[in-house]
Amino acid sequence: MTLFHVWFSTKGRTDVLVGELRDLVLSECRRLAKVADVTLIAAQTEYDHMHLLLRLSDPEDLSSVMHLLKGSSSRTVTLQFPELRAEMGKSFWQKSFGRRLVPEDQLETVRRYIETQDDRPARHND
Repeated sequence: MTLFHVWFSTKGRTDVLVGELRDLVLSECRRLAKVADVTLIAAQTEYDHMHLLLRLSDPEDLSSVMHLLKGSSSRTVTLQFPELRAEMGKSFWQKSFGRRLVPEDQLETVRRYIETQDDRPARHND
C-alpha cells in the first residue's frame, strides 16, 4: 500500500471552488475513489485547487486513478454548472497534478494539513 499527497488546480487557477460547486467536487471525488477502489483518506478544496490524500494498493495506478478522478469530476461539474463551460472550456481542471509519496509515519501530519486548509491565511482576496 502506498500513500500519496496529490494536489491540482482548476483550469487557469479560476477561483470557483466555493459553495455548491465545492460540495459537488468533494462528494464526486469521494464517490469516484470508491469506484476506483482507492482509499481516500482526506480531501479538501481551497478556491482554485484541491488536495487529496490517497492510499493505493499499486503506486503504478496513480496516473489512471487521477485520470478518472479529474476527468469524471470535470464532466460532472460542467454538466451541472454549464455556465462554467463557457468560461473554462471543456476541461475544469488543469492538465497536470502534483504528487509526493507520504511515509506512513507522516500520514496524520499530511491529513491534518489537508483538512485544515481553511484555517490558514488565504492568498485569495475576496
